[in-house]
Amino acid sequence: MAEASGNPLQSGYIRDVSGDKLKKAEEARDAAVQILTDALEKGLYGDPVSFHYTCSKPIDSYKFFCIPTQAFLRDLLHTMQKVDFKEDQNPGKKYIVAYVYTNAFTVYLCEKFWGAPDHLCFDSKPGTLIHEVSHLLGTEDFMYVPMEVELYEDHGTLMGRSQSIWCEDDERHYREDVTQINANSLEYEFEMVLNHKGGYMEGRYTCCGETKEHSVCKSQSTGHEVEMVFNHKGHYMSSRYACCGETEKDSFCSG
Repeated sequence: MAEASGNPLQSGYIRDVSGDKLKKAEEARDAAVQILTDALEKGLYGDPVSFHYTCSKPIDSYKFFCIPTQAFLRDLLHTMQKVDFKEDQNPGKKYIVAYVYTNAFTVYLCEKFWGAPDHLCFDSKPGTLIHEVSHLLGTEDFMYVPMEVELYEDHGTLMGRSQSIWCEDDERHYREDVTQINANSLEYEFEMVLNHKGGYMEGRYTCCGETKEHSVCKSQSTGHEVEMVFNHKGHYMSSRYACCGETEKDSFCSG
């Protein structure tokens, strides 16, 4: 979550992070640094997407939440190494995990952060820091729910169907544009697509043999497992899904 420029220290709820909480925060930052470093070393980034629209059905397509560039990942890694932490004990922010002010290199950690998983997975501590620190590089909070784009390649050109969606600013935006600047899209790309699908056992991941615990998978999927996790469980009836009330037919479940 990105806040406007301001002086958060005027709040009576802001505290220095110390003791076990400081250790957890620094371990989460170290994990995020290792994950970003590993993604760069494995070349899990792309060129800026040149998107061309098509009405045809995608063939041999792949799905993603965000395609970060090499330059962006390098900047994100450099910025991640510079941030420090404060704790926000405001009980009114119990549903917020963390936030930043875009004019400072400080991540404000809320109550929900401390219960998040330590390893890279859905809504994890490292993923949260990747999300928040990316705001310092210009990403925004257009969408908080998982949102993927499906593309296929045709003679070297990325093709796909354009879809407009309602975003947090109460405006409609094109999905393929939002994914490249939406902080949650970047977080989910790491947590749900680039992340290991096998467990970490006896010092290595069962999916690819990687020995570094805080890393990404060189055998990462194209996102089809993600579709299964977030797919709607209820039927689409009367212009909405029975499971969560979502009106967008081609969407993920928020329930």
